[in-house]
Amino acid sequence: MVIPEQGVDPSFTDRSAASRGVVVAVTAVLPVFLAGALAVQLRRDLVFGTAALGALTATYFITSALVSPLMGQVVERLGAGRAAALAASTSAVAMVGAGLVSSWWQLALALTLAGLGNAVAQPAANLMLSDSIPVRRLGLAFGIKQSCVPAAALVGGLAVPTVALVLGWRWAFLLAGGATGCLGVWLLLRHAPRVGVRPARARLRDSEAPITSLAFLTTGGFLGAAAATSLGAFLVDSAVFTGFSPSSAGWLYAALAWGTVVSRIGLGWGVDRAPTRSRFGVIAGLLGVGSLGYLMLAAGDRPVLFVAGAALGFAVGWAWTGLFHYAIVTWYRRSPAAATGFVQTGLSLGAGLGPLGFGVIVQHGGYPSAWLVAGAVSLLAAATILGARHHLRTMRRPVR
Repeated sequence: MVIPEQGVDPSFTDRSAASRGVVVAVTAVLPVFLAGALAVQLRRDLVFGTAALGALTATYFITSALVSPLMGQVVERLGAGRAAALAASTSAVAMVGAGLVSSWWQLALALTLAGLGNAVAQPAANLMLSDSIPVRRLGLAFGIKQSCVPAAALVGGLAVPTVALVLGWRWAFLLAGGATGCLGVWLLLRHAPRVGVRPARARLRDSEAPITSLAFLTTGGFLGAAAATSLGAFLVDSAVFTGFSPSSAGWLYAALAWGTVVSRIGLGWGVDRAPTRSRFGVIAGLLGVGSLGYLMLAAGDRPVLFVAGAALGFAVGWAWTGLFHYAIVTWYRRSPAAATGFVQTGLSLGAGLGPLGFGVIVQHGGYPSAWLVAGAVSLLAAATILGARHHLRTMRRPVR
């Protein structure tokens, strides 16, 4: 059983913590997925091209990457409730600001603020789960929490026909920002006052696992996220290039997003029932199988082969993120927010730079070359994670 830190109200440690963690994480990534889903309307009204669209996405993730280590430490000091309220409020201001912009560079500023909110939200949600959920259910909790990315993609997609095409794209941002702002106020009023500041002794250097292992994990997260996020960003366009209709490609993306939600939750449920299995070994295996999916996409001139490769890439090659956070929290259990904030740098950089590099390769070499590179990157990520596991086991030290 995870024992709450001194000063944490026991009423805060209940099953609804998983739900709060998921909601906070979804609101943190929602701004960038809304921008992607509303790209057609945004480009028409704000007058910018595909390069600027890529830069907008990269702005969000790179900002998150740069400030994540610092925000992890901030979350450790604030505690889960106050940090979650801060994250939701920041995301709300960013989305309301995005709904009021008059140029693409103003939208970039709004997404920069949203990236800051994400840097707070991810370690806050992880801390909330690690302090509130029993160890025997922690894998499932992180699987649910990390379903936030495909869930946000679905919310962004649904916002197009239900809000953007009826009321306009600005209302999609404004309504989402208003709802998120209400969440931030609720978290602040109902939970943050009850949650004490975590003690100053919660530091990375006090952990059983060495800080140097985080360098391996950050690199592995960067490589894995670079490959997986490229799949999410370019699957539809690649499918149309292969011969799918735009409608069929959209339905394929939606189905695979749901499949990724199910696989992440199912994987979390499974690891809870196999507590002795190496988490990092499973992650490496998922990345390796995912690389096979990218290779199938590279040779996917037939629709069946393309669909099979996309399914492997999404439902297997992108299923590891919840387990990744869970494994880090269990190794660095004295400072989970600081540790996950550290590795979030790699995840966010990979998510921002991966699609940019993938797009360059597509422009100069075509989709088959780009998918081959993505497969190699995913395989390299698997090898790096195995290296991190070896380093953790050999450099492990007693907790002081």
